[in-house]
Amino acid sequence: MAENRKTWLKAVSFGTSIATTLAGLVGGGYFFGRFLDRRWGFTPWLELVFMLVGLVFGGAYLVTTLKKFGMTDGEE
Repeated sequence: MAENRKTWLKAVSFGTSIATTLAGLVGGGYFFGRFLDRRWGFTPWLELVFMLVGLVFGGAYLVTTLKKFGMTDGEE
């Protein structure tokens, strides 16, 4: 029973980590792009570019985290 609970808590931990990282990267890209757009006058373009870059980095983080989650303690 304790092992099942440990696995469930580990899954929840990974899930919240992935969600907050993805939201932070996309949101950070939005605000950074908006700041640069207002500064240089490229109005919607840098917001979109940095949001997509954040999405790509978030997807890469998702893949690496899920690969790490799939490994057991004995595997490298």
